[in-house]
Formats: sequence, C-alpha cells, structure tokens
Amino acid sequence: MSRPTFAILSTQNLIHNIKVIRQKVGNAKIVAMVKANGYGHGIKSTALILDNEIDLFGVASIDEALELREAGVKSPILLAQGIFEENELSIAANQNFHITFHNTTQVEWLLKNRLPAPIHAWIKINTGMCRLGFNMDIANSMYEKLKNHQQVSSIKIMAHFACANNSEHPLNKNQIKLFQEFTKDKKIELSICNSAAIINFPELHHDYVRPGISIYGGAPIDGVPAKDLGLKPVMTLQTELMSMQIMPKGSYIGYNARYQCDENMPIGIAACGYGDGYSVSAKDGTPVLVNDIKCSVVGRVSMDMIAIDLRNNPSAKVGDKVTLWGDNLPIEEVAKSYK
Repeated sequence: MSRPTFAILSTQNLIHNIKVIRQKVGNAKIVAMVKANGYGHGIKSTALILDNEIDLFGVASIDEALELREAGVKSPILLAQGIFEENELSIAANQNFHITFHNTTQVEWLLKNRLPAPIHAWIKINTGMCRLGFNMDIANSMYEKLKNHQQVSSIKIMAHFACANNSEHPLNKNQIKLFQEFTKDKKIELSICNSAAIINFPELHHDYVRPGISIYGGAPIDGVPAKDLGLKPVMTLQTELMSMQIMPKGSYIGYNARYQCDENMPIGIAACGYGDGYSVSAKDGTPVLVNDIKCSVVGRVSMDMIAIDLRNNPSAKVGDKVTLWGDNLPIEEVAKSYK
C-alpha cells in the first residue's frame, strides 16, 4: 500500500460554493477562475464539474484554455492575462477565446495581424493594483483602438481590486472612483469584482464577477471565516499517524531542534510534509485534527513527515486519521499559524 496521504476533493462543496456565489451576485455573470491548475484542485476536473454552472472560465494562459477545450469543456474561456506571444492571437481567434489586453505590445500585435475570426476583447485598466492593466493616461486611447478595430466583435472593461478583502482600506475608494470615471458614458459590459469585492462591494457586481478563492471554499474577507459566508472547503488534505511515542521531558523534536518537550509528551508522526504541499513555514502550534480532535504541530516540518503534540488526544494510535486542513479545519485557520 502507498503512503496514506490524500487530497480529497468534494464535488458537492464545489457546486455548493458556486450556488452561494450565484445567490450573492444576482444577474451578474460568473467568470470562474480556474488558473493555476484550478487553484491546486485540478483544472480539468474542476471545469468539467462547473461547465454548466457558470458563464465563463478564467485562465492565465492559452495553454490552460486549450487543455480545457481538449478535455471537453464547452463554456467560453477568458485569457485573463491575455496573449504572451503574437501567434497566440490566431489560435485564440480560432478557438473563440475571450482575450484580455493589458499592454501596448498586445494591442500592436492585434493591429498588424489579420485574424481568422473576430475576437471578444477585454481591456484591463490599472486603477491601483499596479500589476496588469493600462495606466489611466493611455487607457482611453487603447480602448478606442480596440473598440474601433474591425476584428473586435465585442469589448468589455475590467479592473482588479488590490484591497477588497479590507472594505475600509482607502485604496478601494480611489480605485472605484477611477473605474467609474473611466467607464462613464461607455455603454459596455464591466467587471471589477473578485471574491472579496463580491462580498464587500455588492453595488459593483456590474455585468461580470470573477470569483477565485471563494469557489474553492477559502475565506476572501479579513476576519470572516468562510463558513460564515456560507462557503465550504472543496479540498481536505488528509493522512495518518505512522508513529506514536512518549518523548521524555527535554527531548528535541525535528530538524534544528526547534521544539523542546516541556514534559513527557506523546508525539505522533504524520505521513505528510512539504513535499506533499504542506508548508515548511508552519510554526509550533499550527492546528491539525487527529481523529477530529484538535492537536498541534511541533518542530520543523520535514519533507514527508510532521510531528504532532498528542496531549489533547493521548489515546491516538498508529493508523489514526490526521486532517491537515479541510472539513472542520478551515485553511484560513491553518494559515494564521504561518504568520
């Protein structure tokens, strides 16, 4: 038998989360972000499950978009970071992918190419995230070039919040102001809300929302657990205890002798580590569940093992279930221990 370490994915919770988002956004269309391998949940399986539940999928690159088409996904697909090479324009046009334009090079490629089919364009403007998007001094000229291009069949405007997870952050007001000024009198479809903004700025849902982390059951709002928003974790990372011993007072646990037992302690070793995706940054006290009883990590995380303080569950034994995050242990609670 192989190591008992699994990422268990819940189809039921995935669909549940989309329904929760749908209830919150009303008539706005949902661009489900599945980039980065579906936030680590598997891009193909996630998209196939949600294919009839959403309006578009959002990906980072044309490679991801083509992977979805090859898997049989039928929904429209948005290249959220646009094209990386000039030849991708023709591929995107042939596949009817929606294309984001956020830099002048992409626009220049469009202007000098004759495409096999018209495209759906999204122009991204930089209202304060300062990552992708046209700065405001050139955004209007880029918009006009795209809007008037004979092979652009539709155009939409998008921007991205930097601090929507904190509704009181002053940058939010400035971003909203710039977005509203730019889109005023432009009678086209708009999108600015990510997961956090869907919750904190419902008046800005506009025509499209672009949820990411909330689809997978992660909490997008500072200080608000996902369960309080009606969201459920899609992934549960689970393993088993592979060893349990009583370590004498004064024993050091793990690499660098970071943790020292302050009394005789039951220490369990779980078959999971940073090689399995569990963060090496986990500090002493990071919560885990052993047979659904909360215990804590002690000592530095190894490549494929974690030491656990079992004083809260002294009857634990080899083979018992260990939950690193997921059901009954939200990922945001685990993440707090990394800070």
